[in-house]
Amino acid sequence: MAHAPRNLLLTYLLCLLLGLLGAHKWYLGHYRAGAVYLILTVTGTASASWGIGFVFGGLVILLCLIDLLLIPRHVRVANGDLN
Repeated sequence: MAHAPRNLLLTYLLCLLLGLLGAHKWYLGHYRAGAVYLILTVTGTASASWGIGFVFGGLVILLCLIDLLLIPRHVRVANGDLN
């Protein structure tokens, strides 16, 4: 099934605003990675009262920061411009 070309600016906005939930990953078709982001965020929020939530939250934040650098390549791959 063909999809509309993915937009770089929209991907950045999703990462910045909803990145902890993996919205930018879902948008690009990386469903497993999006699910991992979502699970880590929910687990971190749920375990915050035990004092270990920062581990999960920190990991997701680190992944989002890395994604900010890799988004242009991911968008090109999703659009079929680069393998």
